[in-house]
Amino acid sequence: MVSILIAARNEEHTILNCLQAIDNLSYPVEDLEILIGNDASEDRTEERINQYIRGRSHFKLINITHSVGYAKGKANVLAQLASQARGEYLFITDADIEVARHWVETMLQACQPETGIVSGTTAVKGSRMFDILQSLDWLYAQGLMYLSAQVNIPVSALGNNMMVSRKAYLATGGYENLPFSVTEDYALFREVVQRKFGFEQVVQEKALAYTEPAGDSREWLQQRKRWMKGAFQLPFYLVLPLLVQALFFPLLLILFFYFPWLAAGFLLVKTIFQAGILLWIINRLNQPRLLPYVWVFEPYFMVVSFASLLYYVWPGKIIWKGRKY
Repeated sequence: MVSILIAARNEEHTILNCLQAIDNLSYPVEDLEILIGNDASEDRTEERINQYIRGRSHFKLINITHSVGYAKGKANVLAQLASQARGEYLFITDADIEVARHWVETMLQACQPETGIVSGTTAVKGSRMFDILQSLDWLYAQGLMYLSAQVNIPVSALGNNMMVSRKAYLATGGYENLPFSVTEDYALFREVVQRKFGFEQVVQEKALAYTEPAGDSREWLQQRKRWMKGAFQLPFYLVLPLLVQALFFPLLLILFFYFPWLAAGFLLVKTIFQAGILLWIINRLNQPRLLPYVWVFEPYFMVVSFASLLYYVWPGKIIWKGRKY
């Protein structure tokens, strides 16, 4: 059996699309259980879930009313869902995600006997320029994660599109026994890999999920701050290139003042490298709508990487789903 775990908090506008996508999975219903954790939602999320799952016995709503162990927020929801799950494989996604019809079997096919955790690929929905650039941003990062995985360098997993074996999850002690992190996906991934389980990164259209875009700059900056909090927990050899990327814009301006041709050369090489990764992953995932925007990604990426670093070091807590961390 396979268990799908969904943490939901204040998702009244997206939860039905999520559940409909899960309901349309090609995997046999008799081998599926879907556990939805309502994390003290303050809107109509619980009502909409109850309305949808009525008559669908493989769906179950669990209201989260307390914390367990070290877990908080989404990690606390997943800890409690996992404790009730019966599946040998735990699939984890978010309430604003729409998974592909063949998601489950595609992720399972990536498993080897020693595999503990598998990460799929997620793109961003939306037709605004801001939405499309966010999608390119997501896909570029996941392209780098895939390349790293091919040379056996573990980076992270994607918390809205991942699978962990029950054996690997229990070996970590579960979320309730992991030190709290606002990037709970990386925390679990790190513990699984440290226990010598294998990891896989799946870049296939059949394992592609779609997420909602950040609605405005404030929401987007909060999202980036949360990601950077997790990124700085990576090993130093992975943090260093992230810092170089974040500081690339101001460093390029300084270099351009003294050695303009050298600065132009660095920019050209970086642009071609990024475009190559984006063109590859866009083609592999069959996302032609993104192609015209590949060449405007670099100026966006330079500016937002630096802005993200500034916002990260700016005093203030991370606000996520109406909670401060």
